[in-house]
Amino acid sequence: MPNALTRFLMGLMGKSWAYDSAEDVREVIAKNSFETLADRARTHSVGAASLTDSFAFQPGLIDLHDELHDTWHYLVALKGRAREMGYGALAEQLDAAAETTRDTLTHVATAAESTVPGPEVPVANR
Repeated sequence: MPNALTRFLMGLMGKSWAYDSAEDVREVIAKNSFETLADRARTHSVGAASLTDSFAFQPGLIDLHDELHDTWHYLVALKGRAREMGYGALAEQLDAAAETTRDTLTHVATAAESTVPGPEVPVANR
């Protein structure tokens, strides 16, 4: 696996590193996830702890929705290219990722809308 300098230099030449086995791909994904886990958890926990009311959730949720929307478009574009190139199994996985991202988009949008308090509904006397 390349070090940061090698990846940087390859990037300058318009190239990127590709792994030769699924095991290597799993390893680098796990390594990247594990190495950033504590920092990400801490960063997001501190940020969430600073929220003071439902409106405070809105900016982050709206930004997250925008990032997910971009991710969805990226996945759809990759899926289309994979199909064009005849990589059916890859296209299917990208399609599943796009569908899941679309579902997440819906949930995040609904969560953002839920930050706006609704009118108080009186409880009916029985």
